[in-house]
Amino acid sequence: MLKKVLANIVFSAILNFFTRISCFYSVRLNPKTFLYLLFSKKKDVFLRDAIIGSGVQLDSGCSFFNKPEVFGNVRIGRYTSISGPSTRICAEINEVRIGSFCSIASGVIIQEFYHSYQRTTSYSILSKFFKNSTSKNSDKISKGSVLIEDDVWIGSNAVILSGVTIGRGAIIGAGSIVTKDVKKYTIVAGNPAKEVKIRFSGNTVMELEESKWWTWSAEKIIQNEIFFTRARF
Repeated sequence: MLKKVLANIVFSAILNFFTRISCFYSVRLNPKTFLYLLFSKKKDVFLRDAIIGSGVQLDSGCSFFNKPEVFGNVRIGRYTSISGPSTRICAEINEVRIGSFCSIASGVIIQEFYHSYQRTTSYSILSKFFKNSTSKNSDKISKGSVLIEDDVWIGSNAVILSGVTIGRGAIIGAGSIVTKDVKKYTIVAGNPAKEVKIRFSGNTVMELEESKWWTWSAEKIIQNEIFFTRARF
């Protein structure tokens, strides 16, 4: 345990000194993740009390706060913000892909796999009692990748389940359980999550889609303040 603590202190110090990745408080990194971040040339990544496992890929401008946990085949786009505590994003069979400029609040669970309820037991019995088995069976199954497009806001304590795609500009209400795809620019809420309203008119959606603002450079964004601050309907 002490070795891991010391290793993470060293990892954070190296990233703070040699890269544009800022690590604060007790950031915990898998050694492979540390090497990936060290040589990836990502810029302006902010990690505070984050727990990041192997396989995770981050783009420039990402921010992690207050102990979110991210593990496995997870890809996160530019400037996406993930807050804890109790936020967990994990993938083991397929991938979780999160776009740019997304906002993920505390207590959110995004999980690409789940337990099978069609076998004798839903318990993880294979990994507990059959560790040396040559069978390719797994305790975990998946309905497919979780795909979260750009500019999605996920409220506190929402759960995003396996195989779901959430369209660009969508908003997921706090406490929602998302079991099906969510259309672009749609607000959903509830258990299971259902459509509450569409954020914008068709013309506004068309304007936003044509602009592709989520691909703009930081410099271009700064030059277009009015584009981002005016009300849209």
